[in-house]
Amino acid sequence: MQVTRSKVDWVLEAVALVALLFAVGITAYYWPSIPTPRFAPMPAKTTLWIVVLIDILAYLGLTLGARGKGLFEIPPELERRSPQLRQMLYSMVIVMKAVLALFAAYLVWALVNVGLRRGSGLSGEFLTIFTLAVPLPLVFYTLKLRRYR
Repeated sequence: MQVTRSKVDWVLEAVALVALLFAVGITAYYWPSIPTPRFAPMPAKTTLWIVVLIDILAYLGLTLGARGKGLFEIPPELERRSPQLRQMLYSMVIVMKAVLALFAAYLVWALVNVGLRRGSGLSGEFLTIFTLAVPLPLVFYTLKLRRYR
């Protein structure tokens, strides 16, 4: 069964893609400007590309997982054939992809600024927002799943 995307799903997909492209673009653009210290256990340049690689892999994994081809399974106690349930799970994966892509984009931006010695790293507000941004959609969709038992 093919799941259709809502307008919100399309907007969140665009947000996730733009965040991913921002992370890759800012890394590539500032790469030559970031100095490499001699005695750093892991230089900022290496850390930056590791974060970008994780971002790309998470984006691709969640994109494939949203298709429902075995990466994410509907628990057996739920109505597996329900189109509404499949749509909801599809939307949940898209929301999580957008949240993680935005997190990675901000993290890359902060790493670039630290590498260029222009910033102090992650802000306390960011950590608070991200700490809430990950579990809130999961709690929301978990509560919505209860009606499919």
